[in-house]
Amino acid sequence: MDAPNDNQRCDFCEKKAIGMQILGCVSQNVCEDHAEQMLVAMKPGERKDWGACYYVRYGKDTDSGEQDSDR
Repeated sequence: MDAPNDNQRCDFCEKKAIGMQILGCVSQNVCEDHAEQMLVAMKPGERKDWGACYYVRYGKDTDSGEQDSDR
């Protein structure tokens, strides 16, 4: 899966997204407020498969347009 490289926004509130979570067949760009705890706990650039769920934390390798100095 190719990671987005533009400035993603949360699908729920339009805040800056920290990552993408795929829960079954639903993909969501989410901010820290709307992310599953597993995604919040991940390091920037980390990806994780967990059953039918897949998580991508934006950061170094999965840049969402955010620079380290923006955090």
